[in-house]
Amino acid sequence: MELHPGMEEAEFIEAIDGNFLFDTDREYEEAARVGCSISDNAALMVGYEIASGGSPAGRELNLGLLEILARERPTPIVLAAVPVIRSLLKGEAVPGEDTLRLLAACREHSNAWSGLGIVLCADESLDQECESIMESWRGAADIPKEN
Repeated sequence: MELHPGMEEAEFIEAIDGNFLFDTDREYEEAARVGCSISDNAALMVGYEIASGGSPAGRELNLGLLEILARERPTPIVLAAVPVIRSLLKGEAVPGEDTLRLLAACREHSNAWSGLGIVLCADESLDQECESIMESWRGAADIPKEN
């Protein structure tokens, strides 16, 4: 898969969604950096792949990818996602306040679809709240509702 700075967000997400598999640590790190260079949502897609278990990289490498996200895209939503992803990666219960902080950051964002995916990895009971947020984004962007 060819990842490069300047990719469109949708192109990047499509390239790594369910396909976050690279041959070297350097390629994983580069994917995280490319996501960070594109948008919050693209950076959060890297986080989602880690949170959902979609990254076959080892724990230490995945923790390093979280450091890249926090350092290279230190926006409120990415910084709120990192502790949630870290807990999931370590197999620990995610503190409720971390999940709610991420949910609030998603609510304040206008396009953090991947962030909501991370919220749901942490707490599926927030499905209705996440759906409500997505509905508000669809309405704001005039995106037709999927059936």
